Amino acid sequence: MTYQGKEVLTLDNFDYAAARPGDYVEEAVVDAAMNCLPPVHMGSACSQMGEPFDMRQDSATGAWRSTFATFKRCLDGVGVWEYCGHCFAGETAERGTPPCYV
Repeated sequence: MTYQGKEVLTLDNFDYAAARPGDYVEEAVVDAAMNCLPPVHMGSACSQMGEPFDMRQDSATGAWRSTFATFKRCLDGVGVWEYCGHCFAGETAERGTPPCYV
């Protein structure tokens, strides 16, 4: 299946290591993510996996905050969601500064 000219990834071919923000996924991928752990955020438009992926420094506050695998529903695509990457709780855009690992 395609959505807006891009392939919609399924449970069979979705991989967090290869996924990029903007990739489209079927609802079953989001369901699997929400069922593996209690979600940190789950709404009709945005769902986030409950286990933090990493920390980023929030440029607005200077605080270090956890990031979570994030999906947002495509309003005109029945059963299609967009993978947003690793975002702060309740947000759908990656932002902040990653830590400098030494």
